[in-house]
Amino acid sequence: MTSERRINRLEKSLTAKDKFSLWLHHAKAAGGFVPYWERELKGPMVPFEWCEDEEAHLLFHLVNDLNSSILRNARTNQDLRFFAHCALDGILRRISRLDESNIFVPVHPIPEIATIVGKHVCAKFKSLLEETLIMASAIEEISATHLGGEDILFFDMRAIFDDELSNLRTTADVYDPLTDWLEIETLKLKELSQGSPVVHAKVDSIIHVSRAEALVGCSDIRKFKDALLRAFPEFSCV
Repeated sequence: MTSERRINRLEKSLTAKDKFSLWLHHAKAAGGFVPYWERELKGPMVPFEWCEDEEAHLLFHLVNDLNSSILRNARTNQDLRFFAHCALDGILRRISRLDESNIFVPVHPIPEIATIVGKHVCAKFKSLLEETLIMASAIEEISATHLGGEDILFFDMRAIFDDELSNLRTTADVYDPLTDWLEIETLKLKELSQGSPVVHAKVDSIIHVSRAEALVGCSDIRKFKDALLRAFPEFSCV
């Protein structure tokens, strides 16, 4: 028996999810999400027979949806973070002075305009940081519960996302003292970690959207409509 026939027999014995797992390892070996799809789109698109399996097809969409969303939003998130950092630094210098130890201490009283603007900028940055931390926890939860611990992100998308998160944490070092000085509620990191309700909600949202996309061509319109309404519950009464 030739090696090719052995491989074919082995593949036939695998479940759809096993075949998906083999595809994911093969795809990651291409050198990243972008290199993989650049290569695939240049050649003939071979259909994956395991996509006929609903759960395997869902996983395929999850992987591609999450990686492509990180790639698509990378520039916007970078610009937002840079703008927030500059704004927070500007507020910091407006309401504080360096003491003898070269440490920023707040001036008293803090100017009213600076307080109003500072609270607004801090709220915007807090929202940006929360959103990214929730996504980070959601990605880890999806990897753990749906991919058996395999990172759902390709290494190039992981590098982009980790760099984005690291830069936000650096900016948070500017944000922290302002929360005390402007009497702003601090960020509750425990509420944004794996297992928390807000992260569960994010995971459910991501999965519902991917499931709806996976069922677009499904012959069972009820399944598609149910997945779509779960993904966008705000339209359930329309």
